Amino acid sequence: MQDNYVGDIGDYGKYGLLRAIVSQKLELAVNWYKVWPKKLFEKGIKRRTACNKQNDGKYVSYLDKPEQYRYYDPELFDCLVNLVKTERSLEKLETSNILKAQFFSEPLTGAQRPEWHKRALLATAGADVVFLDPDNGLQTPSMYQRGYAGDKHATWQEVKDYYRRGQSVVLYQHRPQMMKKENCIQKVLAFERSFLQAESTSLLEYPRYTNRYYFIFAHQVHQPVLQKVYHSVAQTWKGMCSPIDFCRLPGDQ
Repeated sequence: MQDNYVGDIGDYGKYGLLRAIVSQKLELAVNWYKVWPKKLFEKGIKRRTACNKQNDGKYVSYLDKPEQYRYYDPELFDCLVNLVKTERSLEKLETSNILKAQFFSEPLTGAQRPEWHKRALLATAGADVVFLDPDNGLQTPSMYQRGYAGDKHATWQEVKDYYRRGQSVVLYQHRPQMMKKENCIQKVLAFERSFLQAESTSLLEYPRYTNRYYFIFAHQVHQPVLQKVYHSVAQTWKGMCSPIDFCRLPGDQ
């Protein structure tokens, strides 16, 4: 996640999902997997300048169409309008109180990853559900085999560390432009089957402008409530969000 993504159309759907989880009285923790754009980080340019010069997070025109988008979550919509007009930053989002959660906002860029991960685990301890928000999503199988992951990926082991201590995990996954939808989904499902072995897995797709997926890896103790959230969000955010049936993936005939 980067500051300059705050408030774009992907954020609107994402926070809607997280607010639905919180509304069901589950304690939520968020690890943003915050990164700064590499070139700007290396030059030592301050965060706010980095935000303003990036082209990512540009899909905010939906905020000029309240008649089309506001009804999904009016309070959230109005908050994001204000943030985009004033300061697009995770800090401002956290202090807006629009999302009640424990936050881990320490940048991964430039950090010693093992120590960063330990601090992230400590900061998110005690929550029922942890949301992981890496820019690109899960470490690829080839990265895992090489023992490598960039700043924009969550590693297989990091996801498992949250899950094995009893927390359900919601993982953001971005579909690379040249990858088919079903291939993107199957790679994450293969990780779940071979490595994570979650007790329950659900998937929501947000297809506006680019495909965004949210994998919900639930423990049985949280599964009934998270299934309620899953079906509620799929209905309430219809047109922005679609449930994915693993037996019938996108593109299947």
